[in-house]
Amino acid sequence: MKGHNNLLDRLVERMDLLDPSSVQSYLLRMTREKGFLEAIFDTIQEGIIVVDRALSVHYLNTAARQLLGIQENATNQRIDRYLREVEWGPLLDADPKQWERISRQEIEVFYPTHRYLSFYVVPISPGVKSETVPLATLIIRDVTQMHVDTEKTIESQKVEAITMLAAGVAHELGNPLNSLNIHLQLLVRCLDRIGAPSAPAPKPRATRGRKTKGAGTQAPPATTDSVADARELLDVAKQEVARLDAIVHHFLRAVRPVPPQMQPVDLSKLLGEVLAFMRAEIENRKIAVEASWPDALPTVAGDRDQLRQAFYNLIRNAVQAMASGGRLDILCNEDSNFVNLRFQDTGQGIAPENLSRILEPYFTTHAEGTGLGLLIVNRIVRTHGGELLIESVPGEGAAFTIRLPLRERQVRLLEAAKSAQEASIPLDAESRDTGG
Repeated sequence: MKGHNNLLDRLVERMDLLDPSSVQSYLLRMTREKGFLEAIFDTIQEGIIVVDRALSVHYLNTAARQLLGIQENATNQRIDRYLREVEWGPLLDADPKQWERISRQEIEVFYPTHRYLSFYVVPISPGVKSETVPLATLIIRDVTQMHVDTEKTIESQKVEAITMLAAGVAHELGNPLNSLNIHLQLLVRCLDRIGAPSAPAPKPRATRGRKTKGAGTQAPPATTDSVADARELLDVAKQEVARLDAIVHHFLRAVRPVPPQMQPVDLSKLLGEVLAFMRAEIENRKIAVEASWPDALPTVAGDRDQLRQAFYNLIRNAVQAMASGGRLDILCNEDSNFVNLRFQDTGQGIAPENLSRILEPYFTTHAEGTGLGLLIVNRIVRTHGGELLIESVPGEGAAFTIRLPLRERQVRLLEAAKSAQEASIPLDAESRDTGG
């Protein structure tokens, strides 16, 4: 830019001495330099906007147009027309030398898409001269992904803390439940002895002048009906204890970290096995299944049993969402880093207010199940270095996409996380996942 201005200054000083061809040569050179500089600025991913103190735009690059959704020629337009979220008043009132110090901030914009932008202002050197002097350059950077990653990390830590706390509570509940179960069994045996037929007891011998000790205070013998009623009540108590024990058992299986036993897994073959296993239930509910994957779908490194559980849970979740029939599409493909498996149903979908809760323990919109199935899927996918994506259109259906890293990328992820896994102490390394 400095060389460009020097060239222009020399051209103005020598204008009277130059012939038309020399002037044309200078102008062509300046045009090429201008185009070259603009091409350089348009390759920069950060948005660059040059404004004057009246907030009029003098220049903006391609990235700035894309970040702010500017389609028109914005030159000489006011920048606050496009960045309304910024408080320009304090900025304009401040000394330009203080701009860089006070103007570093982040803003949230909703046009053309929802984004988080970080920007700062840099004063332009006073040596740059023109009829209307631009005072500052705005540097804008898209930090949306940073915000998303931070929110995911915070949410993951919250869920991890809650589930580990709940797992500790559930583990402590196991001992009193076992004790209750044992004592209920002892009560059943007592009832068996009470209700069993026995020889009639000998009548007490009467004595003259005094009552027999304890006479008239003995409880009446238990009747057959009362024993039967007690048995019925005990059966109900045993069933409830067994139900609570099953809930605790399933919850612990869902939240306990179980390191996957990695081996090459043929995903298309594994999906075929799960679909064959569930064929009877799928046909009984009159659900059409369309599965599509390329012949050369790559293998991934994973725990075959855990991935089978994840596929089973997602397919069963889709089947439960289509109680009166429907269609389940299973699509598999790959990109540069991941294998994508998409399970899309034509059920009722997920209400927007429930999307943020769909992975919470025991949250379910189905009449069947425990509400742990999707929690298990998410944990399995995360321990494999992947992610679970959820989309839904209420009234049209929902789609769950499992993204698993390709084997080369996954090996690097696992090596990086190896020390962290070795430092963790699972509550029960022998527990296995369950559906729901």
